[in-house]
Amino acid sequence: MTGMVQYSYSSARVKAMESALIDGSTMQHIIDSKDVPSILSILVQTSFKDYLSRYGGMQIKRDLIDFALSRNLADSVSKLVSIVPTTQRKAIRAIIGKWDMYDIRLAIEAKDRGKSYDQIAMYVVDTPVYGEQSLKEAMRESTVEGMLSRLAINSPYAQVIKDASTAYSKNHNAFDGVSALDIGYYNSMSGVIQEIANAHYHSALIVKSDIDMKNVVTLIRAKRLGLRFQQIEGYLIGNGTMDKRALEQLFTQPQNLEEMVLQVKAFDLKEALSVYKETNQLLSFEIAMHNSILNRALRILKPAILSFGTIMAYIYLKELEVYTIRISINSKIYGLTSEEVSRLITWKR
Repeated sequence: MTGMVQYSYSSARVKAMESALIDGSTMQHIIDSKDVPSILSILVQTSFKDYLSRYGGMQIKRDLIDFALSRNLADSVSKLVSIVPTTQRKAIRAIIGKWDMYDIRLAIEAKDRGKSYDQIAMYVVDTPVYGEQSLKEAMRESTVEGMLSRLAINSPYAQVIKDASTAYSKNHNAFDGVSALDIGYYNSMSGVIQEIANAHYHSALIVKSDIDMKNVVTLIRAKRLGLRFQQIEGYLIGNGTMDKRALEQLFTQPQNLEEMVLQVKAFDLKEALSVYKETNQLLSFEIAMHNSILNRALRILKPAILSFGTIMAYIYLKELEVYTIRISINSKIYGLTSEEVSRLITWKR
């Protein structure tokens, strides 16, 4: 009874937010659309209408569509902090923190390549911690290290950011900096994952699946490049469902990429492998794993009425909604047809 009272308000608010998500048939029309204008004509009839209107409505420029999607995601997930029970706000902030990491990752890669804030602005998720203004000011620094030092000031991720800066400084390699950022963030999640497990066990398993996905992506890329496990083990993240020994076995025992992919037990990548053979795009694996995690989360969490799982379910629903739209719009850039996207992404709301 205590749990029901505790979550009744937040669950009601979250269910109302969930009702504004795009339904399954509409999303399939988006996936099947032949061009961007066709997708826009559908989106202006949904909750994305106001966000698209801010940047030009049906006449919106291609690069501004990502602005609208990112702002919609940011506004939606930021609302959750204010409506969850006080005892769970720390956990929700930590989970939403993955978008803070996403923003910092964008900044590292952009600064390393000599790009300005304006060139990545459309992809920034405007979170309460790292929004447009803070990233823009930090990126005015002349070096990646200077930018990260600026972002670490009064940040809840100060040590994680400092470690990422140290890793980057060794070889001035953006990949090293980004990898250290991810490792630091997910390692810092250890206590939070346990707290989430205490509130709702299956919610913690979904967070661990996020970590599994990042590790499997690292293994796939390394296998394709012909690297040895010792060259990549420092880039693997702890706290997933697979420990380092299991990851090493998965990487070293198969003779090639195809064999390794088929031995991944955390995700079913058979269809993704089929698409990969047609397109030679590793993104097919990332899309399939991302989609698998989000839909797995919905199967586990949606029935969790009046609980922490209700809130977690919305986070994953919203992420999948924006992710599916973005992939649909960019499918030509990624070398995927609408048919191939449909084989990898299923929107089950």
